[in-house]
Parts: sequence; structure tokens; C-alpha cells
Amino acid sequence: MSVTADLDVCTRVAVEFATKLIHGKYAGAHLLLSSDARDDWPPSALREAYQDLVDWAGPAPDRIEVARTLRDWKYREDGDLGAVYLLLHGGETEGMTVTVSSEQNRPVVREIDWGRT
Repeated sequence: MSVTADLDVCTRVAVEFATKLIHGKYAGAHLLLSSDARDDWPPSALREAYQDLVDWAGPAPDRIEVARTLRDWKYREDGDLGAVYLLLHGGETEGMTVTVSSEQNRPVVREIDWGRT
């Protein structure tokens, strides 16, 4: 895959993941995780972390903005395709970074950093 294609895939997966969180589809978001991340983030933990992120912000987020995509960064691991920093807009704006990796030729969310950077 090309660098541009990798970043397009990363953006698509990251936005799909955040969309599922916004709509309360935590089991669906869980399916987008890598095998290791699925162990760390069962649907109930995703729900709790997401609610902790946005509960203070007033009305729930209803819009996602891709603020930044990275191909190379300090903590990049083998197999990582990119990292996507998303802004979740609602009553206030909150952020999250989603690291997308390739696992068995499938793009998956390897890591989630909750909160603005």
C-alpha cells in the first residue's frame, strides 16, 4: 500500500471507531480493535472511558473532525499504518488519538489515547 492509501485507511477506521462510540455501539467499536486491544478494552471499558471523556462537555458529541494524521511518530511500532487525532464536537470539544495497525492484513485500532493532546 502507498503512504496515502495507508493514511486513508487509518482515517476511515478511526472515524468509524469514533462514530460507533458516539452512537453507543461499544460492541461494534470493540470489533474494530486489535486482538491485544480487545483484551484491554472490553465493550464496558470502552463505554466507561468514552463517558469519562465526554460527560463533562455538556451535550454529547455529534460531529467528528479529523484534525491530524501521522505516518511517522515517536511511538510508532512495526505494523502501524498511522495515527489519527480526532476532535469530537458536542457541547464542548474533546479529542482522542487512534493508532491504526495492520493485523492479519486487516486495519485495526491498536491504541486509543483518550483526551486532547
